[in-house]
Amino acid sequence: MPIGDQKTSEKFTVLGTKISPETAELLNTICQTMQVDAYHLMQWFVYTLIKASSPQHELTPEIRKIMALLEADTGWQQAFNLANPQKLRVAQVVLILEQENHKGFGAVMIDKPWMGQSTQTECVDDILERVTEVTMHGIYRRLRLLGGSMGAEHLSDILLTMIEDQINMDQERSTLSEVQGPDNVAGNGRPYAYGAKTKTRQHRSPDSLAASQQPLFPDLNPDGDGTL
Repeated sequence: MPIGDQKTSEKFTVLGTKISPETAELLNTICQTMQVDAYHLMQWFVYTLIKASSPQHELTPEIRKIMALLEADTGWQQAFNLANPQKLRVAQVVLILEQENHKGFGAVMIDKPWMGQSTQTECVDDILERVTEVTMHGIYRRLRLLGGSMGAEHLSDILLTMIEDQINMDQERSTLSEVQGPDNVAGNGRPYAYGAKTKTRQHRSPDSLAASQQPLFPDLNPDGDGTL
């Protein structure tokens, strides 16, 4: 039913949805932590979503991240939603494994683990791709678009290239700073400070001219007798 068709005599619109009991319990915990009820929490989410979608508002980094996390591989109405009370089934399993008397961990991803025809992989590129695609689809999509312009095949290649580029930029910035010297030093060697002189000026006075053996007034008579 479209929004607006549920108007009441008090001139407001009612929104409602169904969530799983587990999600309701978790939502109650979040509300208690934030000291807000679910009614006002959902109102604030609607307000934030509308504000973030408006072209008149500049998105903050936090809102951009939230909007990226809200992206799905399909429309929201058909997308997977853990809050939906419908039954769930396991499609893949990622296992983080350890060995007795050994340090560190390993990962294994199993496809269709309960179907009798399961397959597994230890390829870290495949595991990283799948986990990122499922858990952060919006960020994964942006990384994949970036990887296309880089010619990178795997997500790990994209991340390594970004890391190397950032390291090179930091090194260039550091080298340039060493060559130029501190930014807070003026041309006379003094640090910039409010009210402090940052330029040197040469002042002419009779004493300074005498010291340089230059006459204060040039001779008007080339014969040197002081007459015009």
